[in-house]
Amino acid sequence: MSETFIPRIQEFAKSARMLALVGASFKLRSDASVDPVIREQIDLGARMALGEVLDAADEEQVSLALTMVEMALSEAGELFRNPDRGSNWKIMDPAAMQAMGRASKSAFTRIQSIAEMHPRMREALKGTFLDVGTGVAGIALEAARTCPDMKIDAIDIWEPALELARKNVAESPYADRITVRNLDVCALDQHRRYSLAWLPTMFLKRPILETALDRIARASLSNAYLVAGVYTRPEDPFLALMANLRTLRSGGEVSDPVDIRAMMEARGYVDVEMSATPVATFVFGRLP
Repeated sequence: MSETFIPRIQEFAKSARMLALVGASFKLRSDASVDPVIREQIDLGARMALGEVLDAADEEQVSLALTMVEMALSEAGELFRNPDRGSNWKIMDPAAMQAMGRASKSAFTRIQSIAEMHPRMREALKGTFLDVGTGVAGIALEAARTCPDMKIDAIDIWEPALELARKNVAESPYADRITVRNLDVCALDQHRRYSLAWLPTMFLKRPILETALDRIARASLSNAYLVAGVYTRPEDPFLALMANLRTLRSGGEVSDPVDIRAMMEARGYVDVEMSATPVATFVFGRLP
């Protein structure tokens, strides 16, 4: 058997384990219950991977890092187990869905950060939030936790995820402010209800995206904000390929944030801006 590629596989496997160690070390910052001998080894491994900058990371950096680690490990594991899955988001593994939900809540943290620089968006955080493609309700729960005046309509069409969403919401302190519904955004029939909407475009084909934007605009109040997310395509060719693959396997199409901005402006949104991180680019604007 040829072993010409085995050393490279060993290096890739080492990198995967180092990524897991870094994520584990960050997670244990707020957990004093773990065996100190095990924790010492985890932290030592994380420092071997990142160096002393590990200890200097602030809360915002740790939050972003955990999102990136969990997303990478969850995505990699699901891709390896189910390489034959087509262009859809019909994931059956409850653990994988919950992991994606934990990672997704950082989207609302970013929305809040953007709102800090946009007073009108801050006001939108006191109204009713439409969480499209809620999955297991990770974003909805984070919105309810951090915005005590906000009500949330969480919608999705994947019933296995919605079952977990209902359970997660019922077990939270926010069940009186979150409504979970099996509803296609293209069938949204509300009128002038929402002050803020989240639309993950990476799960939508273009015709569906166009209809979703129409429905959300009709369902939004004056001065309501829409935040549309798209996976960022890095300059690195391999990472760009992974971003494309992630979008296609999620059921969407490879989209340019500039196109999404144009679609929003065509529906009357103003002050449309973009905010990019290595994970996702947010396109956001306001209905006058």
